Amino acid sequence: MLNKRNIIKGIGFVLIVGTISSCKKTEEKPSISKTATTITTVRFPAEFEPQESIWMGWPTYENKVGWSIEDLHVQIWAALAPTVFIDVAVNPDDKERGFSYDEQIKRIKELMTKYHVPTDKVRFHKIVHEDVWWRDMGPVYVVNKSNQLEIADFSFNGWGYEANNSDYAVAEEKVDENVAKEQGLKVNSSKMISEGGNREFNGKGTMIAVEVVEKQRNPYMTRPQMEAEYKRLLGVTNVIWLPYGRFDDDLTFKSKLPNQQGVKEIYTVITTGGHMDEHTRFATPNKILYTAISEEEAKKDPIAAENKRRMDANLSILKSAKDQDGKSFELVPMPSAPGIYETLKPGDGVYDYLVSNDSIIKQNPIPKDKPIKVILASSYLNFLISNKVVIAQKFWKPGAPEAWKALDKKAADILQKAFPDRKIVTFDPRAINIGGGGIHCNTQQKPLITK
Repeated sequence: MLNKRNIIKGIGFVLIVGTISSCKKTEEKPSISKTATTITTVRFPAEFEPQESIWMGWPTYENKVGWSIEDLHVQIWAALAPTVFIDVAVNPDDKERGFSYDEQIKRIKELMTKYHVPTDKVRFHKIVHEDVWWRDMGPVYVVNKSNQLEIADFSFNGWGYEANNSDYAVAEEKVDENVAKEQGLKVNSSKMISEGGNREFNGKGTMIAVEVVEKQRNPYMTRPQMEAEYKRLLGVTNVIWLPYGRFDDDLTFKSKLPNQQGVKEIYTVITTGGHMDEHTRFATPNKILYTAISEEEAKKDPIAAENKRRMDANLSILKSAKDQDGKSFELVPMPSAPGIYETLKPGDGVYDYLVSNDSIIKQNPIPKDKPIKVILASSYLNFLISNKVVIAQKFWKPGAPEAWKALDKKAADILQKAFPDRKIVTFDPRAINIGGGGIHCNTQQKPLITK
């Protein structure tokens, strides 16, 4: 299948020769009323509430040659299957795009046998998609006042790398609509651009978002306008704005990052610009886990130093923040994951996208036909909460610094304390991280509706 397609991979762009045009970065002012309704008729259940299933998209690419995420996806299914269904989007037959549904299912079933995934817990859906970042373009379920599911449908522009009307952005925008159509669910749409990875909920009405991300996506909108859309589509009544995301999650076209000597030579891997799920997460309605960076870490590395400045600023907001009932939060520090560096070269999916994206070419051009050094999107906060299990990330492997093993254990221990009734299962996420996200980014939960 792959030899029929020139796939430019990374945080979500697939170029099919002759069918999808190159993207042009444009500013497009959405027609959103300044007096948008704030009527709240739905609720977004917190991730730690009961779930019917976890959605994932079957991969269509590799971020780096030889770094397949197919095995990792099926291993995650095995960890989830005892207590939740797994809904898997598989591309239908499409000769022009090089997809055979039967070939994909054959491969999936081989891996399910290998990793002992029960067949009755995996449900396949013929859903056209190009990407695996289901947190951002997958179905966002809300519950209405009649205890029925609906879909909150925000607009999408490829994390700011695409024009709002690019072929890729338009195609991925339809994913959640197609899921809703298949399941007969009402869709509540908005012209506002927003991704699930930048929104955290406590299930009681409070939401946290990173302001720099939402403003980058919606430069013509004010805070009150954005909050009105959150209230209308997601049912929140209280929005907490954090100023920053992680430095190593900055948009690739923004600038290069410094190495330990301060020389700017490191590229981010088509990252999101600061998504919440890389640094700040709800564990319960009143408990927040956040990334903490020590003075010692900051002294050793300019990237860690900038991350400390940003995370400390976020922490000052969280310390004074109140929930929907006016109560303070319990704040639990989590370690910062180790900085992991790799080399990308021509032929690697992320590299090919970096050198071809118009936004990057104009603002932070990358020399063609030369290897580049990149930093992976590693984080201990990019975990998935599901029924009786938390799927988390670990980074030590043979040959890595022993200090990483201690960090992995510390992070897992904190998660176990935060989720005492759930099993903590950890996986090496590098094959995902090198595309700009993590395990949480690849998944989307469907709430369990009880009669």
